Amino acid sequence: MVLVLDALAGGVCFGLFLYKWVIIAAVVLTWVSADPYNPIVRFIARSTRPLWVWCETWMPVELAHLSAYASLLVVIFAQALIPATLHSLGQLLSGGPGVDFLWQFGGHALQSTAVVFQSLFVFAMLILFVWFFLTLVNPALNNPVVRVVHVLADPLITPLQHYLPRTRIDLAPIVGLVLFFLINRFLVSPLSLYGFEQSLPIQLCLY
Repeated sequence: MVLVLDALAGGVCFGLFLYKWVIIAAVVLTWVSADPYNPIVRFIARSTRPLWVWCETWMPVELAHLSAYASLLVVIFAQALIPATLHSLGQLLSGGPGVDFLWQFGGHALQSTAVVFQSLFVFAMLILFVWFFLTLVNPALNNPVVRVVHVLADPLITPLQHYLPRTRIDLAPIVGLVLFFLINRFLVSPLSLYGFEQSLPIQLCLY
């Protein structure tokens, strides 16, 4: 049974890894005018749309257009949590104490949550950096990449602009970068480390 659980954990880890890249491909296709009749495009759409719709039902209406990115975070969380939990269950069935399983599962959940927030913050910092660079070069707004970056950056920048003084250079992206870095460094990273310590000797599937 233990070998079955370990093999299942490996299969789930690899399967979710592949599905994560299918979602990334689907997100990229939303940035361009992909042929909807192309069999590969249709396969990617059918594979990812149900999860996008499910995420939309749990998201605020004003953020529903970000459901594709939310679905990617859901898969990252599942890829980190499910295989590690299966490994811990196998360890429990092999004769390990039940209290260790509970502590490990809590560590897996905490570390998986930290991984999601770290991924979110890194992505947000990347978007803010790109947006700050774009404000300096003033590109054409009809460029599809510029439109995508604007849609993603607007929910991050607009709240900050209400509290920052107006200057020739928009300071909101820089302030956002600093805030996300500090939150990740002094809040999320310690939580991730604590979860890692509780998860030992089980390692999360993070590739």
